[in-house]
Amino acid sequence: MENVIHEVSPTLRLRQWALGSLAVLALTGCASVSPAFVKTERIDYGQVVAESWKRQTLLNVVRLRYADAPTFLDVASIINSHTVGGNATGKATLPSRTDPNVLEFGGTGNWSNTPTVTYQPLMGDRFTKSLLQPVPPVAIFQLLQGGWPATLVFRTVVGSVNGLRNVSAGAASDPGFDELGEALARIQRAGNIGIKVEARKDAGSARVVIRRAERGTASDADGRRVRELLGLAEGITEFEITYGVVPDNANEVAILTRSMMEIMLQLGFGIDLPPAHAASGRALAGQQQAGDQQARPLVHIRSGPEEPPDAYAAVPYKGYWYWIEDTDVDSKRTFTFLMILFSLAETGQATAAPIVTVPSR
Repeated sequence: MENVIHEVSPTLRLRQWALGSLAVLALTGCASVSPAFVKTERIDYGQVVAESWKRQTLLNVVRLRYADAPTFLDVASIINSHTVGGNATGKATLPSRTDPNVLEFGGTGNWSNTPTVTYQPLMGDRFTKSLLQPVPPVAIFQLLQGGWPATLVFRTVVGSVNGLRNVSAGAASDPGFDELGEALARIQRAGNIGIKVEARKDAGSARVVIRRAERGTASDADGRRVRELLGLAEGITEFEITYGVVPDNANEVAILTRSMMEIMLQLGFGIDLPPAHAASGRALAGQQQAGDQQARPLVHIRSGPEEPPDAYAAVPYKGYWYWIEDTDVDSKRTFTFLMILFSLAETGQATAAPIVTVPSR
């Protein structure tokens, strides 16, 4: 039996080689970065920045409870450079009767991404104005108009209002302070609080209006109680907001607001310290508490030797983990409110971000 060898014509061989080479060139030459990357990368990077912001804030609250200095690093810019490339190779030998046919073609491709993240430490004028300067009194009622509950805003941001003191390190709050916040919260839910900011030399000046409610209603009683607690003139519905401890007259409300540093210090008293640290005096002692309202911390921060499996935010510090439970909605809301306050307190001139040049590829 004879072995029959069927030879492929040189023309067909060259045609196959040419078609294969063209296919490789097409694949490498048409490669590009898809716009679909924006859909995923923007969300992914945004999520990472948000999570790192929460962890940085929580860590600084813990550090302050341990009398340690807070440190803030802002993400100035994120640039991700994509590179797509490729090349093709080919080789052909014309067939003959004595030498086997040689036909080769191939290609290579490559893809890479190079993220560049720049950080800026919070320092100098920005540190002073962001952390040490009190929150403007006008912002208190702007937050109320924005939908934040009056009880949360007053307990977190206000140090005192017309002489009524909030709870602070080493001192319990005046009984009328919590009652004032609750009455304002009811008026707020009824939609009877308005604010009118006036252009004055004092940027913190504003006038707040408590609309008159129908006589004999619950809102009317709350309005009268607010005026009584604040020592305002009978029947007044519009009063001026100023920064200070005591008002100058019966038509004024003096609010002593806290700085972001004071707010974080206050939140730090909600930490459940490890027993060993509490006994050894490594952290600041707890504050005086009186009544059910004050016994509940603004943010409940737990501690333990191991990382929690499911937490809203968790950070390691001095051999222990500190975290906020993901199921603790009240603490999560207050902590989110704290991070929003950081944006309100960002009044210093931002430092120019570094210029990063990304070559085209």
